[in-house]
Amino acid sequence: MGGPELVLLLGSGVALALAVLLWKLLVLTGGIAVVQWAFVTGFADNPAVQAVAFALPALLAAAALLYLPRAAGRSARAHSPRSTHSFNPRRRAHQTRWEAMA
Repeated sequence: MGGPELVLLLGSGVALALAVLLWKLLVLTGGIAVVQWAFVTGFADNPAVQAVAFALPALLAAAALLYLPRAAGRSARAHSPRSTHSFNPRRRAHQTRWEAMA
């Protein structure tokens, strides 16, 4: 198996994985939209139910975007020496002072 065949095989595998992920995302967003439509049309006179119908998927999406990449990247960053350093400059300065004293 030469170079071009391997590149084509790997490229088609990546394209298939992206197509599957995009399909899953489309199905998920379609399901959310259908549930929102059902709640909005079914409870047209109840604004609290409508607010929950729009707020709950938004909060779940925000939580997924904020916390899932961080949890997924922990294993990759666990071996990096910079993973223990904080992004807080005061805490980082405090840690470097203690490290310099040791």
